[in-house]
Amino acid sequence: MRLKRWLLALLAGLTLFAVCACGTEESGQGYSSVSLEGMKVIVDPGHGDTDVGTIGVSTGRYEKEVNLEIGLKLKAALEKEGVTVVMTRESDEPIAAAGETDIGKRKEADMQKREQIIKDANADMYIGIHQNSFENADACGPQIFYYTDSVEGKKLAESIQTVMNEELEIEVPRKVNFGRYRLLAPGSQPSVTVECGFFTNPEEEEKLQQGEYQDRVTAAIVNGIKYYKSGQE
Repeated sequence: MRLKRWLLALLAGLTLFAVCACGTEESGQGYSSVSLEGMKVIVDPGHGDTDVGTIGVSTGRYEKEVNLEIGLKLKAALEKEGVTVVMTRESDEPIAAAGETDIGKRKEADMQKREQIIKDANADMYIGIHQNSFENADACGPQIFYYTDSVEGKKLAESIQTVMNEELEIEVPRKVNFGRYRLLAPGSQPSVTVECGFFTNPEEEEKLQQGEYQDRVTAAIVNGIKYYKSGQE
């Protein structure tokens, strides 16, 4: 009887191990060897020019600045993987209507220019870079958004979300979200917005400005793209 119980316990343990091992694989492991060579990716550092985005609660830095820092790091990381990167902006200079003094018209011209860049690129995917905000200062962690009803957009969002949660060691992982966001609509490529963290959380806002953490963020996005692509092969 004792031997039988011991064997049952051993089988249960092996079953649990198998389930855990499977879960690890499903959560994003095994993508490091995936090649991104030959892909074309649009990287869109959100805001810019007169549109500053969210203002950090601790340092007062503008979201547009950190978006650009992370966007340029992502460009460099993707190019190392053999990806052709199309940037919507690479500086804080206006990308449209530089002489327009009306802020609203200037912003609209900027949005239209980004839409045209996305349409003309004929890319494999679009990645928007932003920093999040929320009325609750405790809210933290990356969150990925995709366009409503976009099947591939959802898959890409879930892949990047999974890897970012793991590689950034997020204690309370966030889930993807969706909506009819304007810059996720143009083109036929899967498109996502990566909200890298919360500028309304003092600790996370400061962390998002650190070069080492920005490197981790960009590496996680690249690996999230690899994870997505691994599901297509």
